[in-house]
Amino acid sequence: MKKIFCVGMLKNEADIIESYIRYHLNIFDGMVLLDNGSTDRSLDIIYQLQAEGLPVYLKHDVSLEYIQGDKTTDLIRDTFDQFGPDFIFPLDVDEFLMAPNFSGNPRKLVNNLSANKVYYIEREYTYFPINLNENELFIPKRLTFASPIKDYWPKVIVSKKIMDTYSPSISGGNHDLLFDKKNIQTLKLQTLKLRHFPYRSIEQLKSKITVGWINTLASYNYSEGFNYHWHTLFDELKENNFDLNVEAISDHQERHVPMNVSFCRSLDLKYTTDHEVNAIVNLLNYCESLADNYRQLDKQRREGS
Repeated sequence: MKKIFCVGMLKNEADIIESYIRYHLNIFDGMVLLDNGSTDRSLDIIYQLQAEGLPVYLKHDVSLEYIQGDKTTDLIRDTFDQFGPDFIFPLDVDEFLMAPNFSGNPRKLVNNLSANKVYYIEREYTYFPINLNENELFIPKRLTFASPIKDYWPKVIVSKKIMDTYSPSISGGNHDLLFDKKNIQTLKLQTLKLRHFPYRSIEQLKSKITVGWINTLASYNYSEGFNYHWHTLFDELKENNFDLNVEAISDHQERHVPMNVSFCRSLDLKYTTDHEVNAIVNLLNYCESLADNYRQLDKQRREGS
């Protein structure tokens, strides 16, 4: 029997993190999460899930920059070293693994993967906060209207054999393994897909855009055009005086596409509340962290001069 883990980075994901963990522990043997300085209740929720005995392992990122490729590469290597899984799925915490043409647990399909190949998974649908099931807190039941947005950037799966043999790094966004694949078979999976939940509410979107774009600008490796989609939405927020709505992000092709969760054990959420996201509080907390970081760097510069 193979051992399968997932890893991912998070920052201010209190509204979705319990849904993500409870769902994926029906598929994976464990997960390792790297927190990039969350200032909401994300960590409190994770600690309570750990107290239940769930195999969720948490690491803390001491830097503010969201340098996903470098940090996820280290996270993958550490996870292989510590837990020895056969495969690691690097997933964002707004991505849910599923099998579109299979009613059972996707784990049965994951078990068939070959350690000698590099696999890619596409995002099949992107969900929007339209016609919400207000009484549901579990995100894939709360959001059921989605658009089949074409995905040109699938996510890569990492096998221990490939990592041990070639020692690749992973690209930003978890889209590819960076090494010479001329002798490696690569395959875009049709049996496994990702459902994407990047927009859960207008308040969450405001938080994601403001903190995300300021975080991008604060990264030492920032270059023009990096995270351009956040920059665009950030400018929209400024122009509309925070009056952003679903129309700004929707492509108007949404239809009812509920996600199959019938294979799961109980998905009742215990720690998530109705109002987890406060965009202004998240932004102000991040600005405090950024200012504190700047002060320390400026102090070091002055003392060293």
